[in-house]
Amino acid sequence: MKTVYLFIIIISITSLFAAMPPQWNDFQRDLGIQAASFRDLPNQKVTPQKDTRNYNIGDTEVFWRWNLSVMPPTWNQTTATCRAVGEHCYVFVANSDWGSHMTQANVDEVLARLEDSTPNDPTRGAIEMDVDLFGPVPNVLDNDPKLIVFYSALGSFQGTSFDGYFSPYNQVTEAQAQQMNPSGHSNECEMIYMTCYPLDPVAPVRLSVLSHELQHLIHWGMDANEETWLNEGCAELAMVAYGVPDPITGFPTNPDNNLTAWNQSFADYVKVMLFFTYLQEHFDDTGMISSLVASPENGMASLETKMALYYPLVTVPELIRLWTVANYLDEVNVLGEMYNYEQLNLPTFSSVSVNQYPSQTNQTLQAFAADYLRYTVPATNSSFFVEASAPVYVSALVYNAQDVCVSMAVLYGTEVGWGALPAGAAKIVFVLTNSHSTGVTYSYLTAPVGITDPLLPPAQLSLETYPNPYLTGAAALTIKAGSGTQPSELSIYNLRGQLIRSLKLSGGAQSLEWDGKDTEGCETAAGIYTLVLRSGKSSLSKRITILN
Repeated sequence: MKTVYLFIIIISITSLFAAMPPQWNDFQRDLGIQAASFRDLPNQKVTPQKDTRNYNIGDTEVFWRWNLSVMPPTWNQTTATCRAVGEHCYVFVANSDWGSHMTQANVDEVLARLEDSTPNDPTRGAIEMDVDLFGPVPNVLDNDPKLIVFYSALGSFQGTSFDGYFSPYNQVTEAQAQQMNPSGHSNECEMIYMTCYPLDPVAPVRLSVLSHELQHLIHWGMDANEETWLNEGCAELAMVAYGVPDPITGFPTNPDNNLTAWNQSFADYVKVMLFFTYLQEHFDDTGMISSLVASPENGMASLETKMALYYPLVTVPELIRLWTVANYLDEVNVLGEMYNYEQLNLPTFSSVSVNQYPSQTNQTLQAFAADYLRYTVPATNSSFFVEASAPVYVSALVYNAQDVCVSMAVLYGTEVGWGALPAGAAKIVFVLTNSHSTGVTYSYLTAPVGITDPLLPPAQLSLETYPNPYLTGAAALTIKAGSGTQPSELSIYNLRGQLIRSLKLSGGAQSLEWDGKDTEGCETAAGIYTLVLRSGKSSLSKRITILN
């Protein structure tokens, strides 16, 4: 189901991931880069053995493939017959497996899923779906735009079975493949390998893996040296778009997992699947995913460039915060539509109770990750504060007695918190999001109001608005802000995290009016907005509703 380069090949596998050393990640990228170098440097071009391919049903071919029943794998040449021809692909089956491990009915089902429909879309198959979402299938050597899907008994090794794989060796000529390090063999065509034994070739998840492996082929053609987390994230997104995603396990029970780190665990696949599904659902109406795949930049640098191009008002740190909150909420509620998944149904993410006192110190949070702190609000007034080694987002999700999230407040900084938590709340989940590339340490305090602790910030901010809800075109919205003696800034954001308006304030308590217009003088749309008051390292937020 997953893709890992084993020696010189990308192999779909599950239980072997944990045994693979981290250096395989560098090795897999190196293979793709080597193959791409022959494509990109004219002086290294070598004439392929065949000028073109144009197969018909019944044609036979001898293909190189791996024998995966031994490790390291060995090369085998296998005779196969073309059993189906579609608009976008050929389906070949090893002669030795025909009738025993794969039938014509199986081939017909594979072809239908590749060409005609998927569980998610009755109007197009997996190939067209992947092309629309990620980009074109490369056509490097064989002068035939059709993909070859080659089924054979990939076998198993020490109890581990293999779904399929994409091999970059096929993207160079046989002579070039033997020049690579380590040397290999090439079928000189766009091909993905799939199993027909011992795994069921037409099990729903195996058909979904077709889209996963095809994405790797497409990504190689667009950006061969892409970082693993982004490449695998797109491949996992392909399975979501197909309609049979991987099970959402591992990551929800340990969400403090760096989005960009790759350790071959199943949780790594789940975290990138969630991130790219969230990105596609909320930020791909402009075609950003395919642009991201095609970008010559890699990893987070590529994401930052594309977000700045397509969604200039949403920074990557804000995107990470939105995603980590959505992972916990996964619902459309009073907070709007930015905190849910349409295509996935997430389990509840693990949270840690923070009802103990005194403060907890030296907690850690990985880069691009989140912790979820759960607080059962006592009858007496209480407070919550966080002090971090670098700025973090703290999103407070407020729940009523029916366990329904009714509001959210967001703070950002190294010393943030609430001197008095909302009255009447039954539970608050604090989402601590580290949206930067290095880990942070932090301390937190939950305590009854009036208890002193070194963690408490020396100054408190205040923010009030009325009327709320506010009707545009009526009297101006009155905002009362207090920030001690320090100057402050009031920022207004929509639910996408886009900055709508920013107002500079001098120190002390002030009252100002907002006409409901953005920086361009246009009236804001109806919806929920967040006001954030910042002064020094402290910040305070409040949500307002605007009606038209």
